[in-house]
Amino acid sequence: MNTNALQYGSLRCVRRLFRSCRGGTLVEFAFAAPFVILLLTATVEVAVTLFVEAALSGAAESAARDIRTGRVQEDDDPLTAFRTKLCDSLFGVVNCNQVVFDVRAFADFGSVDTSLQLDEDGNVVDPQFAPGDSGEITIVRVTYRWQFITPLVGNALSSDGTGSVLLLSTMAFQNEPYELGG
Repeated sequence: MNTNALQYGSLRCVRRLFRSCRGGTLVEFAFAAPFVILLLTATVEVAVTLFVEAALSGAAESAARDIRTGRVQEDDDPLTAFRTKLCDSLFGVVNCNQVVFDVRAFADFGSVDTSLQLDEDGNVVDPQFAPGDSGEITIVRVTYRWQFITPLVGNALSSDGTGSVLLLSTMAFQNEPYELGG
């Protein structure tokens, strides 16, 4: 077989490939597919993040209700009672060991400190558990650090460049009048 004929035949196939419009859609999809997949992944991840934030807020509200009515304060171990109520209300959506809560009581609304102190890593500084007594003002803050899976989404939504956001739920209320041990 003639080598020139083989080379000419191969060249002819390559020319035919460039002239043909068949397969153009596949090439266009190959260029567009990564962006479409990234957009779909980002949409799903943001939706899951919003779901987790809603679950965290619902669990915090449910646990705070037990403080407001005095159920937590009546328990032999108020901290464990609050943590159990909070974790049970999360229904396993997140790892409860990574949820940080800060509960503080104040004499009146004027003395409430609403600032949340974070360290350089974005973790809550000095979380406390002081649910207060009957009639006191109580602030309940529940936080969870959500780590994004998609790097581009995490970098776009993260304010500190860690690829994560701090989900925060805060409630302020006056404890109802109740008597302990009654």
